[in-house]
Amino acid sequence: MPFVMRKIEPRHVCRGHVPAGSHPGWPVGAELEAVANGTLTSSLKQLASLLTVAEDIFANLTTELAQIAERSGHLRHKLDKIEERFGTVDPKKIPVREYSESFIFLSFLIGFILN
Repeated sequence: MPFVMRKIEPRHVCRGHVPAGSHPGWPVGAELEAVANGTLTSSLKQLASLLTVAEDIFANLTTELAQIAERSGHLRHKLDKIEERFGTVDPKKIPVREYSESFIFLSFLIGFILN
């Protein structure tokens, strides 16, 4: 069962809207009007509750997206630095060591034993 983060109240919109002390001689239309008025009032309360929940959700989304935008900006800045650094390096000027076959075999063997 999922964890409930937010509640929208009232849950039961049409319950308990006939006045408790109503006279038995009330016309049927008066009771129906009381139920309709109570239902409309509860519906408006429910919409107001939904509005506050939606506002809370969008506020949370806004803060999360702002954090993501900030992290993306930091990553973009780092990538720009790396790109600038690699743009100045000439790959032909970097020395490459030559290894003998025995060194390659020994490094492979040591790596195999350690893993």
